[in-house]
Amino acid sequence: MWRYVIATLIVFAVAAVRMLYITALVPWLPFIPAVILLALLLGRSCGFYTMLLASVLAAFTIAPGHDFRQLTSDQWAASLLFVAIMSFMVFIVGELRAAYRRNKALLAEAAERQKDLALLNAELDHRLKNQLTVVQAIATQIIRRSTDLKDAERAVSERLATLGRASDLLINPIEGRPELETLVLRVIAPLEVSNDRIVCRGGHVRLRREAALALALAIHELATNAVKYGALSNDSGIVEIDWHCGEDADGAAHAPSPSFGRSPPIS
Repeated sequence: MWRYVIATLIVFAVAAVRMLYITALVPWLPFIPAVILLALLLGRSCGFYTMLLASVLAAFTIAPGHDFRQLTSDQWAASLLFVAIMSFMVFIVGELRAAYRRNKALLAEAAERQKDLALLNAELDHRLKNQLTVVQAIATQIIRRSTDLKDAERAVSERLATLGRASDLLINPIEGRPELETLVLRVIAPLEVSNDRIVCRGGHVRLRREAALALALAIHELATNAVKYGALSNDSGIVEIDWHCGEDADGAAHAPSPSFGRSPPIS
């Protein structure tokens, strides 16, 4: 509403200047910049309103005795021509204004995307360095403990595959923070152990990235040992995995603490 009040005041001010200082030979000329400027600043609808009001006031200033019935046919034709031309100008100015606003919005969106991209690149760089550090630690520990190159190669490949499966869970848009039970089943899947021989007990716990990667490697190590030497080395043994969430001294919950139990081998 305030836009139309401002437009009305400006048009009346232009009309007053036109009546006091400008000859009747150019009754519409002073209104042209006012209509264009108001359409650009206040919008297309306000521009059309300004144009119609300017047309009325321009005709009023040139009509003998300010009586519209005394306008000549040429003056009526000039008034209609002014309306037609200014309608076209208001439309063009409205399109320019809309284009400017769209361009401004696109620039703001592009700037926001640049910020998001910079944050994504920084996060990717950070995670890649973390992954390389984990891979280096895995390879170093296995090489130190291994006496046979083939065993070391196999152990490194298995652990890197486990790391990859855990990472797949983390980059999944649905499972970005995987549940502990899902992580356990995903890690032991390549061991081809029946799920009914792995008993998981615990609440629904979603893991942070660092915790998920560390637990995936620990679960793989324990599961491999169970297959080689423990309950999963026979046809009837069962592995039980329990976890619970404790509380810190101040009452805040902290990460789950899984524990692994093995049923006695059955021969």
